[in-house]
Amino acid sequence: MRSVRFALCIGLLLLAGRLFAQGGATGTILGTVSDTSGATVPNAKVTVTNTGTNVAFRTLTTSAGDFYAPSLNPGPYKVTVEAPGFEKSVTNTVTLTVDQKVRIDVALKPGAVSETMEVTAQAVTLDTDSAALSQLVSQQQVEELPLNGRNFMQLLLIGAGAVTVGGEQGTMRQGEGNAISVNGGRPEGNNYTLDGLVNTDPALVTPAVVLSQDAIGEFKVESGTYPAEYGFSASQINIVSKGGGNKLHGAIFEDNRNNAYDALPFPTILDYNSGTKTSIPILRQNQFGFVASGPVYIPKVYDGRNKSFFMANYEGWRINNGSIAKENVPNPAVLTGDFSAETYAAGIGGLPGGPLPAYGTADCGVLLDNGYNCMPVDPTTGNPFPGNKVPSSAFTSRIGMVAVNHKYWAAPTVPNQPEGTTNFIKGIPGTLVTNQQTYRGDQNVGKFGSVFGRYTKSNYVNHSLYNSGSLDYGIEMY
Repeated sequence: MRSVRFALCIGLLLLAGRLFAQGGATGTILGTVSDTSGATVPNAKVTVTNTGTNVAFRTLTTSAGDFYAPSLNPGPYKVTVEAPGFEKSVTNTVTLTVDQKVRIDVALKPGAVSETMEVTAQAVTLDTDSAALSQLVSQQQVEELPLNGRNFMQLLLIGAGAVTVGGEQGTMRQGEGNAISVNGGRPEGNNYTLDGLVNTDPALVTPAVVLSQDAIGEFKVESGTYPAEYGFSASQINIVSKGGGNKLHGAIFEDNRNNAYDALPFPTILDYNSGTKTSIPILRQNQFGFVASGPVYIPKVYDGRNKSFFMANYEGWRINNGSIAKENVPNPAVLTGDFSAETYAAGIGGLPGGPLPAYGTADCGVLLDNGYNCMPVDPTTGNPFPGNKVPSSAFTSRIGMVAVNHKYWAAPTVPNQPEGTTNFIKGIPGTLVTNQQTYRGDQNVGKFGSVFGRYTKSNYVNHSLYNSGSLDYGIEMY
């Protein structure tokens, strides 16, 4: 019974591996085997070996001399061809990238099988087996190019036809990349896949999971007439996670930014209260984590070299990316109905400044035309309130009383300023906390092929005040 269960589990894993291999996560090596006269060689033994893991795919050429090795993980390969009466041919340095079809045509020379003819594969400048317009971003580029925020989305811009356009995609998810148009398409026309599965946030059409820079193997941008396996969208951004190999690799990282290193804003504005220079907006950014990959090896228990591999990655973000709020808020006395100390600044509409003029006067009309307020009057008599103080009995708006009693306005940081003058200057924090972990395992199951699984968990908490017309309101949100 146990063996039946084991066989069933293996069958399910193989089925899952074949299903998940679709959608651009893997590549293909294909070609034709012929002799020196050009005649095809059927039933030749072809072995395609990943030189990083020593995992091999074996097949035979067809009656037409063709071979096809599908669902291969991106990486370095060598292709070995053997046939009776011919020298063995070994083609080295075959680099397979994500969703690529590499053609390796082999011409066998007559001779003993014990003899070997070695061939170095040449880089193909034109992909004759696909009609898609594509741009590859290699693992070396992902690892070595400097990225602000370590976000792979910036690497899309190194390809022809990709530009950043205006939109709220990037600002709605701080640190997740901006709206990007590929070959003139709308940013909403991009489809993101991760290891062959859809990874598109349906609300904002951005990557649902922005994989850590250290966990990405490589990715490719495709547009035009791409394969039908994708099914929709104008452009495809195909990302594959990094897998392990026979060599152990690891790294730790820490990126730090701080407003202590920043220059003052230009032009410099004096603080109304102290006369000092404008403070620099808050910026505290820390990104840290690690990545480790290699064979699964437990001394005296299990040696997974050439068959079992792992990759583990963690990345944490701690960002406080604030701004300086400069607003006009009501003076506390005004919220109680006391307008006796309210003034307006000189120069508005040519007026000299001073106490607010009463509503209905000529000076009041000038202030209203310029967007400023006047001294309130009793609507029942048209006369000013005694002492320019509105009695509490005149407060009849329930909504207004709720706003006053619950302190929906922050107190001025620069008190007793004239009407229309900034009286609230404060640094507003915008905190972002992200924790992301990714684990991947690859297993070679011999003649049945290979399978892999990846687990990614990410949480994202953003406290920045996006698109707020008045940053001083709702101060309990800070």
